[in-house]
Amino acid sequence: MAIISELVVYPVKSLQGISVSSAELTEQGLKWDRFWMIVNQDGQFASQRHFSQMATVATELTDSHLILSHAEHQDLLIPLQSNDEVKRNRCVVKVWSSECEALNEGQLASDWLTNVLGQWRGQNLSLVRMAHDFQRAVSNKHTQGTENTTYFSDGYPYLVTTTASLEVLNQKLEQQSENAIPMDRFRANIVVDNKEDIANAFIENRSDFLEIGPNEYLLELCKPCERCKVPSIDQKSGFSESPQQPLKTLFAMDHVQQKGAYFGHNAVLSESAKVKANTEQKTLLVSVGDSVEFV
Repeated sequence: MAIISELVVYPVKSLQGISVSSAELTEQGLKWDRFWMIVNQDGQFASQRHFSQMATVATELTDSHLILSHAEHQDLLIPLQSNDEVKRNRCVVKVWSSECEALNEGQLASDWLTNVLGQWRGQNLSLVRMAHDFQRAVSNKHTQGTENTTYFSDGYPYLVTTTASLEVLNQKLEQQSENAIPMDRFRANIVVDNKEDIANAFIENRSDFLEIGPNEYLLELCKPCERCKVPSIDQKSGFSESPQQPLKTLFAMDHVQQKGAYFGHNAVLSESAKVKANTEQKTLLVSVGDSVEFV
């Protein structure tokens, strides 16, 4: 039986995630996932593609604050509820081709991030949160025409990976005398443990939905996740010992029908789950250990 082995929330795009025992499914992703983002003064988003050392900044969520921490700096505390000053700091930022309305968290956060990570393109960094009254639409090209929203993810609110797929990838790496890599390199939200049956490797790419737990919440599986250089970066140190891997190996594999390096699957909340959340006012809670089925 396949189960959820890990749930990870990434409050700030490209910073460290938080492994949790349970999480709420929302239309925009796991609650608080990628609700914040780091930008330069032009509103262009920063990621580990530009700053691999973003992987060294830890995140924590309390009942009242987002906390950013780094080994060489004092913690930065950001209230979960934006104050009046932050609400006045409205700005426009970009995630790839998407323009989003956001709220700038202020000078203290800007100074902290710039001190920790440095400037980008000659500009200081800022921390922004998604404006409460703005909705960023997900492209419906791969979502069976349904309407969905997300915060500051690359494009989709959920990323699902499986341990059987990682097992096969690591076997390929080791055959080339390369080191096996851990799952955290792929920054998934939902990790499914199905490695007892290696035949289920990449089943996420052959399925339409992921059914979760006794309440049978459905995630619609939209498209395989095309990978960039981030999986080569150690998610604790921020360094890359083998910059070409695992991309080189993923490029050579044929588990998807299109050219490129793919691992994991992008997903959205299904229409039936949205009805439970919005019409029936249910909290869609999922937990590590919940049984899952790819359908």
